[in-house]
Amino acid sequence: MNDVFYCPDCSSKLEVISGCGSTSYFCNKCKKLISKTKIVPHEQLVTKIDEKAVKKLSSE
Repeated sequence: MNDVFYCPDCSSKLEVISGCGSTSYFCNKCKKLISKTKIVPHEQLVTKIDEKAVKKLSSE
């Protein structure tokens, strides 16, 4: 199963680059490599978007 990961800065889908036993994550929008410790799995992205929506609605 291929997991989908997202950029912690812009929330766009990351490109997974594998070679020689290592895996790197690249954001095409930010044009930078993202550390494995900072990548956002799909489940966390949904939660992050929901939290932003709740904050926006409660501030209005």
